[in-house]
Amino acid sequence: MKTETSRKIEKKKRIIETACQLFISMGISATAVDDVVKAAGIARGTFYLYFKDKSDLLEQLIFYKSTEAMKELLRRTQAALAETESDTDFLSTVRLFVSQYIDFYSDNKDVMMVLSKNMTSFLRYFPSFFDEEAETLYGGLLQRFETYGYTQDAANRTIYIVVEMLSAVCADALIYGRPFSLDELREPLTQAAVTLIERGAAERPAMLPAEKAV
Repeated sequence: MKTETSRKIEKKKRIIETACQLFISMGISATAVDDVVKAAGIARGTFYLYFKDKSDLLEQLIFYKSTEAMKELLRRTQAALAETESDTDFLSTVRLFVSQYIDFYSDNKDVMMVLSKNMTSFLRYFPSFFDEEAETLYGGLLQRFETYGYTQDAANRTIYIVVEMLSAVCADALIYGRPFSLDELREPLTQAAVTLIERGAAERPAMLPAEKAV
């Protein structure tokens, strides 16, 4: 049986999904609160129970959709890893993640154009996610970084930088189609991500014998 909290969450998600479709079909600037209210089949007062205004709706939409996108990216990466050798090294996982990231942008062009360069929105509120799955998937990513020698803080910073880089470059390629296509950027982006992560691990002080033994 659904609780009052779960019903509210579902209604909020429904409003967000409705707004996203309107932003895709009509454009963000051309979509008014009244359009969202009508399409979602809710009272205007209900809208303001969840959102202050259209700007707040857009901000929460970006957070929700970026979190959902990252969940799907991590699911894809995990599924692809399951089909490879069990001893796949960390940097191979990074390469796979970047490839999945680029493929996801291509497969979800409409939604990604609404998100534009805001894929790191989900990290601004870490660890407050819409559901436990997102936290679990992201926690698994952090563990991989920690196994490679990163502290959790350093891993969070590095993930933010890598995703911000991918988001900005992929958005330009997707929205403007220039100066390079996504396919042209796949290998350079992959190498840039790998180099950044390798450098971060190399700059970390070597563990003391006592630390290794723990």
